[in-house]
Amino acid sequence: MWAHETSSSETRIDTRAVWNLAWPVVVSMLSYNAMLLVDALVVGRLGTVPLAAVGLGGTGFFLIRSFGNGLTGGVRIATAQAVGARRDEDVARLRAQAQWLALGTGLFALSFTPFAGALLRLLGGSPGVVEAGTPYLSILLLGSPIATTQVALGAWLSARGDTRTPMKVALVANAANAMLDPVFVYGWFGAPALGAAGGALSTVVAWVLQAALLTFAVRGVVVPSWAPSRRLLAEVWRLGAPLGTQYLIDVAAFAIFAGFLAASGEAHLAAHVLVIRIICISFLPGNGIGEAVGVLAGQAMGAGRPHEVRQAWRAGLTIAVSIMSVLGLVFLLAPGLLVMPFAPAPGVRVVAVNLLAIAACFQLFDALATVSYGALTGAGDTRFAMWMSMLASWFVKLPLAWLLALPLRYGAPGAWTGLSLEIIVLSMVFAWRVVRVTAGEHETAGVPARA
Repeated sequence: MWAHETSSSETRIDTRAVWNLAWPVVVSMLSYNAMLLVDALVVGRLGTVPLAAVGLGGTGFFLIRSFGNGLTGGVRIATAQAVGARRDEDVARLRAQAQWLALGTGLFALSFTPFAGALLRLLGGSPGVVEAGTPYLSILLLGSPIATTQVALGAWLSARGDTRTPMKVALVANAANAMLDPVFVYGWFGAPALGAAGGALSTVVAWVLQAALLTFAVRGVVVPSWAPSRRLLAEVWRLGAPLGTQYLIDVAAFAIFAGFLAASGEAHLAAHVLVIRIICISFLPGNGIGEAVGVLAGQAMGAGRPHEVRQAWRAGLTIAVSIMSVLGLVFLLAPGLLVMPFAPAPGVRVVAVNLLAIAACFQLFDALATVSYGALTGAGDTRFAMWMSMLASWFVKLPLAWLLALPLRYGAPGAWTGLSLEIIVLSMVFAWRVVRVTAGEHETAGVPARA
């Protein structure tokens, strides 16, 4: 997974090394977005209210799952650093810790099922959106233990440098979801027509398939002990708890953001959901590259080679900027073609085209922010990433989004202007931090160097 060696004791990470690790992650993330995109395409043909219900229900699900997702990130960082330090027994035992954490956080999310409708009302959903979105969110929550299991196993495999197995499994699962979506949503082949809830059911079935295939894929790994390890769980908590806190606060902020859009009208919320699905083809590759940079940064820190963190960061930036700038031009020049498959109502279409233009403007900053975030968290500097992300969400994005969307009545385009400024601020701060950390001016999270 490392690039060509420059000497017996030194390696150099270049764009090929990052891309070899990143492209399966990118495909996996795009395939996951394909699952959400298929849900939106299939459900969107039922009307604006079901489409808005899917978007708000998804926001509620990610809000409940956010802290657990952060702990999964801690598993990935701890495993990558153990790989770099050649602590093979810890690497194997971290698989068990990942599955214990997945079970616990999955059951926690499942416990929110009776409160699905109340959460959607709290998020600002109209009566129609709450009615359609409650069964959608409830089904996703019931599938949470399975969802967390497949995410944890995928993160553990990726941290070891095996990003292709999670990719292959994700492609199979998403193919299953695409085939089942219209069956459960429209009631094909004699199945009950469940509407928006059918999209959630097909997603959960795909999760079950994904978890089963990943479990089969790791069957040959010998785990010395399946018992919870206080030492390893403490390490995962140290690295993952700041990420979990950040994810929770960020998703809460995004939920409030969605509430501003709901208050602006169902057309604005539906356009937001639609455009988020479209621009995933850009920011998910960016996230995939950032995750690959994070794995390489973690392995470099575990091996006692912090200078390679900056090498991975620069290589990742080259790739992310190239991809996301091209896609930004597509958003700017062909918004009508991108929106057309969703068959939106005229009011939704107008708002969506405006949002795509705004999205095109922040692509380069998003590339810088995402790759820099991956480098920082992989190196173990998760607390700084947490605080900066929280401050930008609550003191830049939300105040501006509220002001522009509601009092000034710009709706979704106004809210997205606030989102753009948040991304710009984070890109600058994170890039500065990477340069400072890799220059040795700051001690990153107390990670010991190893010869």
